[in-house]
Amino acid sequence: MKKTFLIAALFIGVLLFAGGYAESRHHKPIGLHAPAIALEEADSVINLDRMRGDYVLLTFWSSTDALSRQAANLYTAWERRNPEADLKMIGINFDDSQALFREIVRRDSLVNDQQFHISGERAKELSDKYGLDQGFGSVLINPEGRIVAYNPSPDELNTLI
Repeated sequence: MKKTFLIAALFIGVLLFAGGYAESRHHKPIGLHAPAIALEEADSVINLDRMRGDYVLLTFWSSTDALSRQAANLYTAWERRNPEADLKMIGINFDDSQALFREIVRRDSLVNDQQFHISGERAKELSDKYGLDQGFGSVLINPEGRIVAYNPSPDELNTLI
C-alpha cells in the first residue's frame, strides 16, 4: 500500500512539476556563473565555490509552497534511484519557522545533511541573488560553476549528468 501511494504521489508530483513549477521565472541567464552561497547548519556546511568540479542542484523551497516542496521530494527520489550520479543536492528552505522546516524534512524523508534553513535578511539576500521573486525554483550548476538549467525534470537530469 505504501509503495502504491508513493508511486502515485511521485506521478502527481511529476505532472504538477512539469506543468506549473517549470514556469517559474529567473533573472540569471543560462551560462552565467552561479551566485556564491555559503551556509552553515549545526553539523553541515555548504560553500558553492568549494563544490566546483561537481554538478550541484540547488532547490529553493518552502513548506507553504506546494510546488517547491514537491520538487524537493521529486529530486530526493531521483537521487535515491541514481546513487551513482555525480550530483550534489542542496535544499534551501525559506520557512519562517526552523521547527516547521525540521518537521517537514523529517516527514518528507529528505536527506537531512542536504537541507539548510535560512530566513529574514539572509533569505531575502539569497532570493535576490537567484531571482526568486516570481517563486521558488531549482538551479542546476555544472562543474565549472555555471548555471545550465532551471527546474530540470528527472529526464533532463538523466541527460545532463
